Amino acid sequence: MKRLCQAVVLTRLFIRPAIRHAALVSACGMMVALHAQTASQEVVSPFPQQSRPANAHYSGPLRRQVPAETWQRDFTRRIDGSLPAGLISALQDVVKGFTGRAPAASVAVAIPGLGRWAVSQGVARTEPRTPLPPNARFQVASTTKTFTAAAILQLEAEGKLLISQPIDHWFNDVPNATLTTCDHLLRHTSGLVSFNALPSWTPDYRQPRDAIAMAAAKPPQFSPGSNFAYSNTGYAMLGVIIEDIDKRQLGEVFMERISRPLDLKNTSLRYPDDEMTVVSGHIGGKPVDVPDQYATAFAAGGLASTAEDLVTFWHGLLSGQLVSPATVRAMFTDLAPMNQGGQTFYGCGVQFYDIPEGPGLMLGHSGGITGFTSIVAYLADDDLFVSVIFNDQKVPAEAGLWAVVRAVRASRQTGR
Repeated sequence: MKRLCQAVVLTRLFIRPAIRHAALVSACGMMVALHAQTASQEVVSPFPQQSRPANAHYSGPLRRQVPAETWQRDFTRRIDGSLPAGLISALQDVVKGFTGRAPAASVAVAIPGLGRWAVSQGVARTEPRTPLPPNARFQVASTTKTFTAAAILQLEAEGKLLISQPIDHWFNDVPNATLTTCDHLLRHTSGLVSFNALPSWTPDYRQPRDAIAMAAAKPPQFSPGSNFAYSNTGYAMLGVIIEDIDKRQLGEVFMERISRPLDLKNTSLRYPDDEMTVVSGHIGGKPVDVPDQYATAFAAGGLASTAEDLVTFWHGLLSGQLVSPATVRAMFTDLAPMNQGGQTFYGCGVQFYDIPEGPGLMLGHSGGITGFTSIVAYLADDDLFVSVIFNDQKVPAEAGLWAVVRAVRASRQTGR
């Protein structure tokens, strides 16, 4: 399938979402030009005033706001019906093409007010060839970060922390701990080095505080709040903070605060030596075994899930089932550019995509981890949720999303 070109994107542990966006642009062959004016009408943050971090010294690239009209959509519309038969047939054809590129794919599409469709197809492992089990779970990498952000913001809504408070209560030995806030960690503006980017990093399992300590031993990249640099270290720290406040393991927190309320049936955080049935990751069709069972990723990228659960989660988030609609809007304010092209931006555990010659405006998150790529997004112009996960690191999930979106658009044009 021409729409699903392979892109060689190798990484030690996580594949940065900015790189995943570049894969979307290059893999689909789209020439994306920046608009002369990218700043949209500003949405004022509705976080409590005392909770809003002071970022007066931010000196990074110009930040974006989500267009105000995006929030005029009714996100509370249900997605539990069935999609038209013609559209399902078109989507099935797309997924068949995916399995010629990746060993397996998990794909979900939901149209508010109409319904949803989801499928996981392919093989769990190529050598030896292993069938895909029912309800097969895939590693979803950095899409985990939105779960972590939602949990932190729930704790703030309950009065158990302020995202503007310094992190020194939990990490007094981290550089700039008295100046670094939870908001900085959420938005990747702490300046802390990402632990998986360290030259000494190996795929062996490390406890969250051990991984954090390795990164904290390196000088910060900049003063907290002054710039943007994607850092898995910050999200590992947020996971530790959640566990300390909620007095239970992060996996239990996700289960009780998110999975059970939203009825996510196939989403769990990985731990060393767990017996969870998860499909194998691959690189170029060859299976790859990860010593830590993806557990080191923790709050930054340790979830195993399905495309259907990711779509359900994002529908629940945007519809105000996890945090208030005002808080959701605040998550998408002051979005820092993630790449020089200026089409991908980061907020509070969320990404905003602006790709006018492709999917258009999207709210979501991308992810990549050894052997897997993933994306989940709401497409504003199409009023559509899409998630795609591949168990092959060389096949960009963003290109898969674009193939799905094109199929939906074509189906709508023909009235199927």
